[in-house]
Amino acid sequence: MAALIIELPGRNANRYHKIDKPVVRVGRALDNDIILSDPSVSPYHFVIRENRSGDYELHSLADENGIRIDRHQARESIVLTRLPLEFDAGRTHIRILDRSQPVAPTRLLSCRNGSNCLFGHWGWALFLFSGLMLLSAVDNYLSTPRLIDWDSYGRDQLIIVIVALGLTVGLLTINRITSHRWDYPSSLSFVSLILITALLLDLLVTFTDYFFTSAMPGFVISLAWTAVLVPTLLIWFLIRLQHGSYAASILFAVILLSPAAYIQIKSLVSHYGLFEAFSKHAHYSDSLYPWDKRIQRTISIEEFADATLRSVGPGHSDK
Repeated sequence: MAALIIELPGRNANRYHKIDKPVVRVGRALDNDIILSDPSVSPYHFVIRENRSGDYELHSLADENGIRIDRHQARESIVLTRLPLEFDAGRTHIRILDRSQPVAPTRLLSCRNGSNCLFGHWGWALFLFSGLMLLSAVDNYLSTPRLIDWDSYGRDQLIIVIVALGLTVGLLTINRITSHRWDYPSSLSFVSLILITALLLDLLVTFTDYFFTSAMPGFVISLAWTAVLVPTLLIWFLIRLQHGSYAASILFAVILLSPAAYIQIKSLVSHYGLFEAFSKHAHYSDSLYPWDKRIQRTISIEEFADATLRSVGPGHSDK
């Protein structure tokens, strides 16, 4: 008689029970061998019993909801020789497994080597968050086109702090749903890194537009970041680092980021005026750089005037 395993779904993880005696009864009643709390399960729902040949059989004892296999009611006893067997008892999905059933590969912890890791350690989380605050403060200072109003400057910095902490709480909630646990430092580290990268990309976008004298490179970078990299990084964080459910992680990433990506892409298209005859202004001249380097040669005002006169023709040069 080979012992079998019953797999039951749990709130945080599946539960497993050995079937290593001739009769095992399952249901809501407290005198069962395995007790289920599902109200759609009968007090005595089913029994697994060893037959004369030494095999186990599954017998339904419920008159209400019974046992369903592939959505079909099972009215006869089932010999448990072909495993794994999946069935529903009420609303509870149950699997009967053989002890030789292979298990999934072990998922490695992100901080298994102690404190020398980027995610999961409070030291790194606070360091990255402090770096985000410093970078945002410098960017806010440099982007102010007038004398600094410290009240306005402080409000802008407070908004950045609230946004960062709000995104961290949102990521914590998603992490709780997908992996059934809270991980504060890794969520704060991830959000800080994403926002730091977004600030640096904003500088890169402005420089590439200036360097190529075109709005297209910056648009491509912004589009790739919004529609591809951020969803991919979020899925990687939830699945690889937090060991969340594959389906739930991908579903949450798509549902939560699709509206934001749509709004961002629509804003980018409108900002750059890609579908209009003329853009609203020359975006490659939004910022000035001490290193004035472009692919196209910068010409003087005199050269520009001479080129304009030649383009309109000799008949207009004296006018």
